[in-house]
Amino acid sequence: MDRKRLSPTAEKLLAAAGKYKYAAAVAVLGALLMLLPLGGTREKQTAQPAAESRGTVQSEMERALAAFDGVGRLRLVLTDDPATGRWLGALVVCEGGDGAPVRLHLTQAVSALTGLGADQIAIVKGRP
Repeated sequence: MDRKRLSPTAEKLLAAAGKYKYAAAVAVLGALLMLLPLGGTREKQTAQPAAESRGTVQSEMERALAAFDGVGRLRLVLTDDPATGRWLGALVVCEGGDGAPVRLHLTQAVSALTGLGADQIAIVKGRP
């Protein structure tokens, strides 16, 4: 193509295309990569064990949490979404649930063990 016949606007576009050709190539490649499917046919790994061992996990967590100083007797209830295999929330009822340090330590422990955020964990004082 003869550049003498191009308009000034077209010349500016060609100059810009030449100047930013690598950035444009990277952007197009990134867009194409985002369209590729992820995960293939492999089973999805979850943060939660299989259904038959959930009760065991909950019992082990109850024993571990009850060993904290100031907790006293404890009852843990975990809710999950079987479709996604994720924990949805946790409730801890314990005798020492009115103490701020106890609530903090229990919240941190439940969060570390389940991956739940603090807003998904409730710690209350009660008789388990």
